Amino acid sequence: MKHENTLPDISLNRIQKTPDIPNLVAGQIIERIARGILKPGDKLPSEFEMTKSFGISRLSLREAMKLLEAKGYIESQGRRGKFVQDSSEHKLETRIEGILNVDHKKIWELLAVRRIVDSEAARMAAEKATKTQIANLKNFHAEVDKIGIDNLLNMREGGKLYARFYSDLADATNNTIYAQLMKTISSILRGALPYSRDKLQDVKDVGRIFYDHHSRIIETIENKDPEAAKKAVLDHLDWIERALKKVLD
Repeated sequence: MKHENTLPDISLNRIQKTPDIPNLVAGQIIERIARGILKPGDKLPSEFEMTKSFGISRLSLREAMKLLEAKGYIESQGRRGKFVQDSSEHKLETRIEGILNVDHKKIWELLAVRRIVDSEAARMAAEKATKTQIANLKNFHAEVDKIGIDNLLNMREGGKLYARFYSDLADATNNTIYAQLMKTISSILRGALPYSRDKLQDVKDVGRIFYDHHSRIIETIENKDPEAAKKAVLDHLDWIERALKKVLD
C-alpha cells in the first residue's frame, strides 16, 4: 500500500557544488532506505521540496532520480510522484551493493552471516557430499583455467564462478532445507560481490589467493574432514576481512 502523504522529515542535507551532485543525492536517499527511515511504498518529497532541501537544480535532482530508478530503489508513478520500490530478490542484491557503497562497515555484518552459513555448509558437505557433488566443486579449477586465474576477481565471469561454487557447496550438504536456506541468503548476499571485487581486485596475487583458498576447501571436503573444511572457509573469510580493512583504511 502506498503512502500518499509526503514524508514529514527525512532530514536531507544540503549538497555542496560538485560535478558528482546526482550521486551524492542518490547516496543520501539510499542511506535513508538502508536505515529504514524510508520504507517500501513511502512517497518521496516533491521535486520542489527536494531541490530546496538539497540546494540543487531540478536538472541535478532529476539525474539523481534516474540513478535511483535504474538501480531499483524507487519507482515513478507519473503525477502521483516517486515511491520507494518494493523489495524483490534482484532489487535486494542491487540495494546491498548500494548500501555498501554508502556505508562500507555493513560488509562486516555480511561476512558475519557468511561465517555461519558457508562454514557450516562446508562441514556438512565434508560429511555427506557424493562423488558427483565433489566433482562439481572440483569443476571450479577448470572454470578458473578458462577465464585465467588473474581474472578471478576482475571480471563478471569470476564473480559468477565464485557464486556458483557456493551454490554447489549448498547442494553438497545433501540437506535440502539448509541448501535452500543457503541459496536464498546467498542470492541476497550476491549484492556484495561487485563491491568486494572492486575493492580487492588490486590486491597483489588476489586471484591466486582465492584459487588456493577454494582448492583447500575442496580438498578438505574430498578428504571427508568436516572440521578442516569448516576452518578452510573461515580462513578464507578471515583473509577477506583483513584485506578489506587494509584497503578501506
